[in-house]
Amino acid sequence: MDVQIPLNKLKFGHEDGEGINARVIGRDARLAELAANLHAHGQIENLVVKPMGDGFYSVANGNRRLAAFHLIHGETSSFLVNCTIHEVDETRAFEYSLATAITAEQLHPVDQYEAFARLEAHGKTNEEIARQYGLTEKQVRQALALGRLAPVVRNAWRAATITADAAKAFTLALDHGTQEKLFAKLEAKGDLNPWSVRAALGAGKLDHDVLQLLDFVGAEAYRARGGEVIEDLFGHSHIIQDADLLKAMAREKLTAECEQLRADGWSWAEIMDDLPKGARYWPPTELKQIAYEGDEKQRLDAARKALDDLYQQDDYSDDEEERLGLVIEAIEKAARARSFTAKRKAELGCIVDVENGHLVVSFGIKRPAEAEPARRNVDAGDIGGAAASTSTKPKAPDEPEISQALKQRLGEQLTKAAATALIQDEQLALSVLLAGFCSYDGAGVKVSVNGLGGGGPDEEVLGSDEFPKALRLAMQLKPAERITLLADIAARALNFRDFALDNDDEDSGAIAICNALDPSLINPALRGAFDAKDYFAGVSKALSLKAIEEALGPDLARQQAKGGKAEITAFAIENVPPTGWLPPQLRPKGYDGPPVKKPKLAPIDGGKAAAKPKGKAAPAKPAKAAKPVKRAASAKKAAKKTARKR
Repeated sequence: MDVQIPLNKLKFGHEDGEGINARVIGRDARLAELAANLHAHGQIENLVVKPMGDGFYSVANGNRRLAAFHLIHGETSSFLVNCTIHEVDETRAFEYSLATAITAEQLHPVDQYEAFARLEAHGKTNEEIARQYGLTEKQVRQALALGRLAPVVRNAWRAATITADAAKAFTLALDHGTQEKLFAKLEAKGDLNPWSVRAALGAGKLDHDVLQLLDFVGAEAYRARGGEVIEDLFGHSHIIQDADLLKAMAREKLTAECEQLRADGWSWAEIMDDLPKGARYWPPTELKQIAYEGDEKQRLDAARKALDDLYQQDDYSDDEEERLGLVIEAIEKAARARSFTAKRKAELGCIVDVENGHLVVSFGIKRPAEAEPARRNVDAGDIGGAAASTSTKPKAPDEPEISQALKQRLGEQLTKAAATALIQDEQLALSVLLAGFCSYDGAGVKVSVNGLGGGGPDEEVLGSDEFPKALRLAMQLKPAERITLLADIAARALNFRDFALDNDDEDSGAIAICNALDPSLINPALRGAFDAKDYFAGVSKALSLKAIEEALGPDLARQQAKGGKAEITAFAIENVPPTGWLPPQLRPKGYDGPPVKKPKLAPIDGGKAAAKPKGKAAPAKPAKAAKPVKRAASAKKAAKKTARKR
């Protein structure tokens, strides 16, 4: 029987006896979206209910819609809800709920996104779509981008020939023609994976620290300053034309934030990158009470609970996780900022940084005295630039001399005793090691970070290059923080200047380290560091031709062999790096680039295309797709500089 029942007379199925609602996980998932849809379109399908007695009814089918009605009207509202009453027992009502949950067939994502694109074609604005379907503006942009994919990509996704991530990667190509050509090219190679699509389109050339700045600065602001960008709507693999402009704009925003904080009464405010690496571990001042205002505490607790509930779901929304995280961060930031008195602000400072594209401010930081920059007079005669103090201590009275040999033996004895004691206190040992790496004179600890992997003074690690001060800073760190800094120091200590990876020296530390590294980490790093212009300009014509053959095939190598050294060099610089090729000296055990067997390429000067090779042999490991081959305009023309990681 179809009836209308007041909302405040309806109970959730799981509140009826042992529960008649089969759904347990996901009861509260995407309720805001469902509420928005119900508000925009009204109720389309009746709730299925059974009588509970005393005028109340329990819902067997439609519990999420009931929760959405609560969001819209409130639990105590008498709003009339369309329902269908079934006079059944608890067992039968539970079976109704289970049957509906199991037989419900969700739209395939492709069908859903095509439907959104159709709404847009019918004149719906992004704002209207977002409001009616409970989506954020970003989610609408994502849906429309996927709905506008070339038919060949959508059909492959629908048929599970490619993954959802691969389909999303194709949105970086803004027109169907580019998408179709790239799809055909990668399909022929058996290489339709997300990273190959992104690489072929020129994405992923910058590291995450730079790419995340686009979210911080804003794509529109970046474009307004003359920057060109193709946004990755599903991650951070943006295609950015001017990374230096982006970094400059980010620094401008961070500097302005620092100025505002100082104007608000804080003693100091600094950008994280301008401080020692150890600054991220400087402890914030503990507060006895946080100054929440209004309903901030309630909203904070609700957001934290919602985030905990979200993590209990097997398949939760990353967008919802980000939204809740931003709500929590905004409330905590505002409350903590106002919890310091004017007097405390004048004594403490703030550190500003960008994390995952968002501004992060650490309030109430006390800069350790040991981390204050040392004031020394630089001795112009000191080649290393080390500072020398002009002050001298009074000389002690003459003491009886002992032999140098005895001094050395005593030192050895002291060393053995100290080592025996220190080895029994692991955390102190780590602190001593860390401080020794970061101090300019060692003070008895003979360690060094004078390798090529770093790029800054020793004091940038902890905040001081004097051993006593560095030791006090190191002892204040938590165990996990010491390990983190030790890893950073290990990287600073590397120096492979005299080593290469193309020899078979079993005792080579450089080879052992590089071979032990995860290929997914070392290969992109090598390609980012490889200076193709410098390499090809410095090798012989034969080696350049060998690289062209390995990366692009023997046909192109033979064609280029007819030219001069300058022309071959320019061609190699332009066309070899996009294939992922690296010289033998930079190939670790997990190297994944050419040479691999490649199909013949079409002639670059016109004519009939080369015959397609029989069969389709997939490469042994994922290979980066090459962009179309370009001929050097002339031997004298400057070749395009390859992108390098900062």
